[in-house]
Amino acid sequence: MTPDQYPTPAHGQPMTRRRLREIERARAGAATPSEPPTITGAQRAVGATLGRKRPRGAVAVILMVVVVLAIVAVPVVLSRSGAGRILGGAPAGGGSGAALAADAPIDSALTVTGRLGSTPALSLKGVLAPPAPDQVITDVVVQGTGRVVNEGDGVLLSVSRFSGTDGANTTGSPAGRRLFFGRLDAGVVGGAIDAAVVRAAEGSRIVLRSSVQTGAGARTTEVTVVDVLPTLATGQALEPAAGTPSVALAEDGTISVGLTGLSAPTRSTTAVVIRGEGGQVSATDTIVARYTTVSWSGGTVRTTNYGWTAAPGTIDMTDTLAGLAQGLVDVPVGSRVVLSLPADQARGDEPVAVVVDVLAIVEGGAAPSDAASAPATP
Repeated sequence: MTPDQYPTPAHGQPMTRRRLREIERARAGAATPSEPPTITGAQRAVGATLGRKRPRGAVAVILMVVVVLAIVAVPVVLSRSGAGRILGGAPAGGGSGAALAADAPIDSALTVTGRLGSTPALSLKGVLAPPAPDQVITDVVVQGTGRVVNEGDGVLLSVSRFSGTDGANTTGSPAGRRLFFGRLDAGVVGGAIDAAVVRAAEGSRIVLRSSVQTGAGARTTEVTVVDVLPTLATGQALEPAAGTPSVALAEDGTISVGLTGLSAPTRSTTAVVIRGEGGQVSATDTIVARYTTVSWSGGTVRTTNYGWTAAPGTIDMTDTLAGLAQGLVDVPVGSRVVLSLPADQARGDEPVAVVVDVLAIVEGGAAPSDAASAPATP
């Protein structure tokens, strides 16, 4: 704008710079056409573009129905085609949902976690196809370092079963596992477990995959986790107090108790000579144990279940020797305890020495011990 184009106010005074800028902006705005508003994708989808008439009546209803059907149908198609897994979906069992061959390598089929002897947790990496009816696939997932088990030996096994479809625990006991304490025999534990445990080292964890028939006549995979638990105390050796009977272990798994030069006890004493790392025994527990009772006067063995071919037994803490029940409370599983009991804390006839290896706590799911080789509790 040239100087002669500036309007002059009616009063004859020159206009201020501020007023001139306002006039320039007004003229520039009038010369520039306005931009149409931006159209969004959602507006295009339902025909509600700004500046346009929206569809009315039947047309609007039809368009809305089409949009709703698309929203519902697309996820269904994706899930049936398998694309749902690509988008992050996963089956309830925690696996990928992919079908896995019956003999797939154990590392690509599943993982088992949890401390040996506790209820394990199983995580599937897919749905396991069932093996042939007479086939059992066996894998050692934890290699033990204890003694090697032979047929007919006393064993302590913790057994849990799982579905090969969704990984659910199907053991059927409150603890999710069952204990077997007896002599290893295919007629008792079953051929598959017997074959897996023979020549295994104590401290091993073994996984078996087998085929079982469902109620509908189809077959599915069952996964069995077997922990081969130690049948003697395992833990830290401690120096016993003076006057504690000595214990010596022979190659056949039996023990001898030394009482020479020791005075008969007049009160109960307890010495933990090997301290385990398991759960603590309570006054109401039933425990699986090795034990021996020795007469103090003549050193004769009154009862024992030590020895590789002998089955571990049980001790009911509510129905055993008074001194034994008191001395075992709070002792950790895996411990060896030596007790010196006067007659009134034993069976009332004479003082005795008792050695106990605490192997496990029964948690409501135990198989009976082999009656032919399990002596009465001390």
